[in-house]
Amino acid sequence: MTTAESVFSRDAPLYVESESGHIDRYPQNLWLRWGLRLLAASPFVLVAIWFQLSSGGDWTGTANGALAERVDGLPWGSSDVAALAELYPIISSVAALIIPGGAFGLGVAGALVGGLLIQLVIQSMQRKEFPPAVRVVFIITLALTPMFAYVMTTSFEAALGLTFFGIGMIDLVRFVTYANTQAGFRAGLLFACSALSDSTGLFVAIVAAVAAAFLVRSRSAARAANAIVVVFPTLALLGSLVLLGLAFRLGPLAMIRGNLAWDAARAEVVAAYLLSPSGLLYLAPTIVVVLTSIALRYPGVGLVAPVMTGMILLAFILGLTPPGVAGINYLLMLLLAVAVVPKPTTGVLVVLVCATSVILWGIGWAQAFDNDTVSAWMRVLTGGAP
Repeated sequence: MTTAESVFSRDAPLYVESESGHIDRYPQNLWLRWGLRLLAASPFVLVAIWFQLSSGGDWTGTANGALAERVDGLPWGSSDVAALAELYPIISSVAALIIPGGAFGLGVAGALVGGLLIQLVIQSMQRKEFPPAVRVVFIITLALTPMFAYVMTTSFEAALGLTFFGIGMIDLVRFVTYANTQAGFRAGLLFACSALSDSTGLFVAIVAAVAAAFLVRSRSAARAANAIVVVFPTLALLGSLVLLGLAFRLGPLAMIRGNLAWDAARAEVVAAYLLSPSGLLYLAPTIVVVLTSIALRYPGVGLVAPVMTGMILLAFILGLTPPGVAGINYLLMLLLAVAVVPKPTTGVLVVLVCATSVILWGIGWAQAFDNDTVSAWMRVLTGGAP
């Protein structure tokens, strides 16, 4: 017989984020919080200015250059509904219309977004009571690699998409592990915003759904419900775009800019690349995250990493990856690790987590020198030929 007591007992979360129900922000003072964001963003703003001066204002070949050119060429006076597809991804396109300064302005805006992301990662680690050593190593790994500076200053779309994904993953853990329903709905909206900001992130909701199924859960029977909550906003968004395309007889995928068709030539390029030394270096962060999750005794979470890498490669094959983008898989792996790694409770685990972070930091530098796009960007910064 089901009683009220048994129902409440069944629905009581196994883990509680806060006994008071209130989680402090970090820093608690609003002005200090924004000060930290601006402080974290300032090095990347300087990098954007440095690139502007070193390149003579030439952002050709960067994602920001392509985005600025695309929004400048939008056919606003056209009555052709198909022109609406040029607005996708909508959030970054509309923002690019508002932000002054063209590609350079987008670089500065992306740097500011990067500062916000760093502050929110620090806040998440503070709330999870990570040891100081782990916090410092994580932030160094995230912020002090060329990959992060490159993406934040040359690809506003990716900067927004990564930030929405990173915050969404933090809220996903709060939802699944600590039964914070508000965080769950917020995570779903953030993943949808990621898909609306960066075409490469169109499949992030799938990654989130997989993560929701394997994270430590407060309610053991809520696996399917957790996945549905986080994936529903993105599915609703894609459904709306499909219906819009069908309503105007343009085709179900017409409102999503990109080929969205299997490109056999690109697939062959991906297969050949993954079997090369550069491809193994590309896969290294994924392998490290999987091995670390096994060592931490969370093997299910490790499955999220290869799924994420697969989705990024699929986006490239389908023609969704903007030109001039690099380092997305690497940065997504870092944000995934920051979000899902539990608080190390022993000295051995602290050493393991820190060592993993240092290895990822080294991989990030190696990838930067191995990637032609990032290497060319670094040569411009150092006064060499691109």
